[in-house]
Formats: sequence, structure tokens, C-alpha cells
Amino acid sequence: MAHLISNQTGLLYAYPLGLYIILMLLTLAKGGQSSTRLADRDVVAFKTIWYLQLGLALSSSTSAILLVAPFISGIRNNHGTSPSEAFLICYIAVSLYFGAGLLPDPDGPFQPIAAHFGTWIYAFSAEVFLILTNQPFISDMKTAWLLLSSLRIAALGCMCCIYLWIKRGSLQAQTIETERLLNSAMPKDTFYGAIPTSANQRKGGWPEYLIGFRILFPYIWPSRSRKQQFILLVSLLLMIAQRIINILVPYQLGVLIESIGVGNMPYKEVGLYVLYRGIQGQQGVLGSFRAILWITVSQSLYRRLTCAAFEHILSLSLDFHLSKKLGEVLSALNKGSSLNTFLDSFAFQLFPMVFDLGVAAVYFFVRFDALYSLILISVMWSYIYMTIYMAKWRAKARREMALKDREMDATKMDTMLSYETVHHNNAVPTEVERFGDHVTAFQKAEFSVLFSLNALNITQNMILTLGVLLVVLLSAFQISVGAHTVAMFVSILAYFTQLQAPLQFFGSFYNQVQNNLIDAERMLDLFKLKPTIIDSQTAEELDSCAGEISFDNVTFSYGYVKPALSDVSFCVPIGTSTAIVGESGSGKSTCLKLLFRFYDVASGSIRIDGRDIRDFRIASYRSHFGVVPQDTILFNSSIRYNLQYARLDAREDEIYAACRAASIHDKILSFPRGYDTIVGERGLRLSGGEKQRIAIARAILKNPQIILLDEATASLDTHTEKQIQAALETATKGRTTITVAHRLSTITKHNQILVFHEGSIVERGRHEDLLELGGRYKEMWEKQTRIGD
Repeated sequence: MAHLISNQTGLLYAYPLGLYIILMLLTLAKGGQSSTRLADRDVVAFKTIWYLQLGLALSSSTSAILLVAPFISGIRNNHGTSPSEAFLICYIAVSLYFGAGLLPDPDGPFQPIAAHFGTWIYAFSAEVFLILTNQPFISDMKTAWLLLSSLRIAALGCMCCIYLWIKRGSLQAQTIETERLLNSAMPKDTFYGAIPTSANQRKGGWPEYLIGFRILFPYIWPSRSRKQQFILLVSLLLMIAQRIINILVPYQLGVLIESIGVGNMPYKEVGLYVLYRGIQGQQGVLGSFRAILWITVSQSLYRRLTCAAFEHILSLSLDFHLSKKLGEVLSALNKGSSLNTFLDSFAFQLFPMVFDLGVAAVYFFVRFDALYSLILISVMWSYIYMTIYMAKWRAKARREMALKDREMDATKMDTMLSYETVHHNNAVPTEVERFGDHVTAFQKAEFSVLFSLNALNITQNMILTLGVLLVVLLSAFQISVGAHTVAMFVSILAYFTQLQAPLQFFGSFYNQVQNNLIDAERMLDLFKLKPTIIDSQTAEELDSCAGEISFDNVTFSYGYVKPALSDVSFCVPIGTSTAIVGESGSGKSTCLKLLFRFYDVASGSIRIDGRDIRDFRIASYRSHFGVVPQDTILFNSSIRYNLQYARLDAREDEIYAACRAASIHDKILSFPRGYDTIVGERGLRLSGGEKQRIAIARAILKNPQIILLDEATASLDTHTEKQIQAALETATKGRTTITVAHRLSTITKHNQILVFHEGSIVERGRHEDLLELGGRYKEMWEKQTRIGD
């Protein structure tokens, strides 16, 4: 009989424990819960499951209440644990499990998943086995106990059947939907280089976070530093030592109290207790030493993450940068510290806390009795569950606040970058009002976050207070019947109070972690984006370039119905100059973007020296190009830095020669600081002509074989244009040149002129030939000539 009771007691402890383990393992295996649109019949079925879970929670609670009296009587009679204790622990834990499932889901209507179904099957089997092994010590309530167990078995069986019925209907609906999708034509108006939607709304909880952040793992582990790997190992050993000390402190307190008495001075016990207290905790000797060691590792991790994110952003294709606000991208890049904080806290705060609580539960079970373990686990689980549950509600408000924060940053950045435009239009009051609206929206979201935080604090405090009450009542009762000593009472209370600190920390830590993860979501989304223009696996280096360019039946579209280029073909011989003209939107600049491989052609090919440009590595291919854009952007640094940006190893005499060729050297020397003059934000301290000539000098210094000029003189006055034109003639001499021009007077000496109209070449030839042709080019020339007159 004793053997049978022992086996059944093990099952009673394993029953609730298995529910939580199965739920956790299956949730991780399946990746959490996915939100799907519910059919009407599914809504009714899920509501039925909810009511059945309510019945399970109530019946389990009732079984626990019925066992309280036998439990107390057993302690009084045996001065120890009661045989009914295992049943009491089992049904309290089971009622907590099913009761937690009754709370409304923040992510939408309740939808059971495979993990829930697995726990129901397990619970059904456990309940059936308990009925078959019913024991004599509960014979006085056998009828009530059998009735409640039968109700739970029936409810669990119904829940399993309903889930299978819903699953079968969902699979049939999915098959029909899949067939419809396969039979439907895909839309043709997908934008080129479309950026995937941000995955900010994560509904699966921690499994989705861990799965999502796995792409950052290569940047986390310091694979290139043996020193930092050694520091990580030492930090791990110190963390284990801290866990051991956390057990020894309350234990030594009990030993100290037992040794205190008249005529006895426990020097050894006092010394050990003070020693343990001195090295305990995050602020103790071990924790502080571990924190010092971790500084370099943390800094290295932050450096790897932020540098990797910065490099990744720069590697993304032009379509990404044209579609995103600069302020929002910068705000996302600044969230690398949030992810760094999360990893630090998870490794050395959250994981140790969970380990401490698990060790405490085992310690209470072995040294005292299982009921203390139940109280500890119940308080721990309820505290953590309610923290996570309420934090899921808070996540929506916190995510909204993060969005409003990014919008504030983006608005500030846009306004600062447009300083001149704001004052040109006397729009300071408008911008202040617009920014104030963003601040108001942010504070509204912030209020929801702060209000919910205080509500969470109240809930957490109530759970801890209830736990202390239960521990004190149980221990005091056991002392009153002679089952425990006062020293053991102090030890239990000290240990339980000590464990409240990590639980309270978890409350604030989880909210901090959630805030960090939400802040880092945008950074994670950036890592998930991939450049649309990448090197092929067979791409080769372009070591030398003669400079022959050919477009062969090139067609390209940005995603609109109408293509930007349609069947365009032309050739630029080595060392010659070609001009591209036409009205706005005719495809002029698109040719340069395709040639520089900001985009790839949809059909046809672009060739350099007879080979497709996609056969070369992008970096080596672009090194043979010099580009002078219409609007030159300079870094807020010295003129020398902006010139050397094209070639960092350029000598001073080479810089001077390039500036002389661009007719800017003498002008630079006239500045008070010469080549060390700071040009200001985007080069605003220089005139338009000065910036353009610096851009030309930079292109010359790069010494490319091919030069691309994208309306380099369109925004300049006539006098400055003539100076720039002379510099350009010097810069492009002997080089293959393609010029996108608005002013036809700047291209009259070009070897070839291509006239674009609506994405196609309608005329081609030299200046004189096109005038004799009397077509579109002549109309454009005469119009500009009349305007000039």
C-alpha cells in the first residue's frame, strides 16, 4: 500500500508539472500562436472551450478545498506532512493552469493551438489514471472526488473533440483557399524593389522573438577574440558561484539562530553569515567583479551590432533609401543599445533569477515539505504569468509610443535638414505647431504606458503579499503543532523574502526588456531587408576598363504600369562623349542609374567593353566611374576631406592638380583656412558653383575611365556655367563621358546626342545633324534660344 501511495504521489506531482512543460515545449516547437480570421462556427466552438476550461478550473479548485481539512488534520495528528498533501498540491496547481487560460488574450479572440491540445490529452490521461488508482485515505470524500474527476475527464474529452473538429474544418478551408490562390493570376503592378512590411506586430510572444533575433546571433558571440571568450567563461563561473551563495545565506541564518544562546558565542556562524552576505547579490563582491569583467564584452557587443547595422543600411539598394524617411532610419539604428541591454540582462539577470527560483523550489521540497514548494512555485508562476500577461497588453501601447517617438525624431530631422526652406516660406510657426502635434500624440501614448505600468505594480504587490501570508500562516501553524522550530521559521521566511527581490526585479526587468525589444524591432526589421542589387556567385573583379558602353534593348520599370525605359539601344565608343536630352520623366537619369547599377534592367543588357555589367563585382565595377551630380552633397568637414573622399590615399600634389583642372584651386587658397576650410552641413557655406567644381575635382582625383554628368550645370548662372563647362572639358578629355543635360548649349561639342521621349530614343546624332533633321531636338533648341534672347 505504501509503495502504491508513493507511486501515486509522484504522479500527483508530475501531473501539473507536466502541463506546464508540455505547453512550453510544444509552443517552442510550433513557434507560438498565429492569428487567423475565425469563421462563425469557430467562434462558437472556442467560446465552448472557454466555458469548459472554466469548469476545469472550478472543479480543480473545489477538489483542493475539500482536501484542506484532511490536510490540516493530518498535520495535527502526524506532526508532519499529510498523505492528502500531494492531492492538495496537485489540484491547486491544476486550477492555476486552467484558470490562467480564462484571461482574455491581448492579441485577439482565444484560439487554442497544438500546444493546448497536447496538454489536454496529457491531463485527460492523468485524470483517468488517478481514478483507477483511487486511495483509501480519501474514502470519506470518495463520492465527491469521483464526481469532480469525472467532470474533468468529460470536459477534457469534449475540448479535444472540439479542437479536432475545428482543425479538420480549417484544413479543408485552407485547401480550398490554396486552390483559389494557385488558380489566380499574380498582380502585375508589384513595385520594383518593394520593401517587406515591418513585422512590428509580433503575436507569438517569446518564441517569435527568439526565432526573429537569431539572425543577429553571429554578431553576439565574440568569435574572433579568445580574451573575450575567456571573460565570458569566467563570468559564467561567477554567476554559478552567486547562485550557490544565494542558498547558503538563509541556510546560515538558520544555523546562526540555532547556535545563539546563553553562554555561547557563535563566532564561526557569525563570520560565515557575514561573509556570505558580503559577497551576495548584484552589488556584492562577486556581482561587482563580474560586472567589471563584462564591461569590455558589452562594449564589443554594442560595437559589433551597431557597426553591422550601419554597414547593412549602406549596403541596401537605392530603392530602400528613396522610400524611407532619414529620421526614422536613424532612430532605428540608435536602438542597437536597446538590444545590447536586453542581451546583457537576459544572460546575467533573467536567467539567474529563474535558476534561483527553481533551486529554491527544490530546496524547500527537500528540506521542508512540498507545500512550501507549491506556495513558492504558485507565487512565482502567478507573478511571472501576470507580469507577462499584462505586459502583452502594455506592448500595444508601448509599440504605439515607440512609433510616435520615431515620428518625432523624423519630424525634427526633416525640419533641420530643410532649415532654409522653412525660413524661405516663413514657416517656423507651422513647423513648431506640427512638431507640437507629434509631441502631444507621443504623450498620449506615453500616458497609457505609464498608467498600465502602475496597474501592473499593484497586481504584482498583491501576489507577493499573498505569498508571504501563506508562508507565515503555514509555518506558524506547523510550529504550533510542534512540526517546525522557530529557527526553521526564520530560515524559511528569510529565504522566501530573499526570493521576492528577483521576482520584483523581474517585474521591472520584463517591462524594460519588452521596451528594449520593441525599440529593437525596427533594427531587426532593417537586418531582415536584403539589397535588391547584389553580386552574383560568378561575379568577377573588373581590374581594368577601356570605357566602351553599350545599351542593348534595355527595358526597365520602377513598378508603374508604364516603363521608364522601353527597348533602348545605343553605344558610347571609348573616349567619346554622349549627351542624353529630353523632357522631364523621359528616362534620362534612369539610364545613369542603370549604368551605375543602382538598379538592374528588366530585360536586355548593359555592357562594358563587351561584357554584361552583372558579370562584375559591384564595388570593383563602380570604381571605374566618376559621377558629378546636379546637386552636390558635401560632408560637414574640410574641403580636403571632401576631395580625398574619392581616393583616401591621394597625395597633396594630386589634390592640387585635380583642383587646378577644375578651376577651383585659387579660390580655395583665398579662403582663410585654405583646404582646411569647413564647408558646413551639406556644403551650405559654399556657393553652388564652388560645390560643383569640388565635385568635378573629386571625380578627376578618382581618375576614372568613365565620367557621368547628371545635369551638372542645370542650377547655375550663365557665367558660372561657362566656368564649370571649361572645367568639365578638361576633366573629361580622353575619357568616356555620358552627360544628362537640360541646357543644350552645354552639349553642342559632344560626339553623340540622344533625344529621349517617353522612355525611348526618338533621335540621335551630332548637334548639327539634329538641327538639320528638324525634329524634336530642333524644337527644344529653338525654344531655349528664344528664351535666352
